[in-house]
Amino acid sequence: MKHNLITKLRLAFRRAFERKNMAKIIYKKKSDGNLGTYFIDMNFIEDFGDMFNTYSFASSFKNGGVRSFYKSRVVEFKLI
Repeated sequence: MKHNLITKLRLAFRRAFERKNMAKIIYKKKSDGNLGTYFIDMNFIEDFGDMFNTYSFASSFKNGGVRSFYKSRVVEFKLI
């Protein structure tokens, strides 16, 4: 995923001070076209070109699991 300069700096500071690097993404589901909110761990992203795998939490910080996301379906990305 490409990040702008400010996001890269925020991630670097969070890593330096051992803070969790969580981001909130709004993702368009292929099956029904609805939008879903996910909280993802920015420390464990595996990039595969047009998609990425990461540990994520659907709509809350409970019940997490490894999920795959297509970059073209990410509607909004925000570092929290």
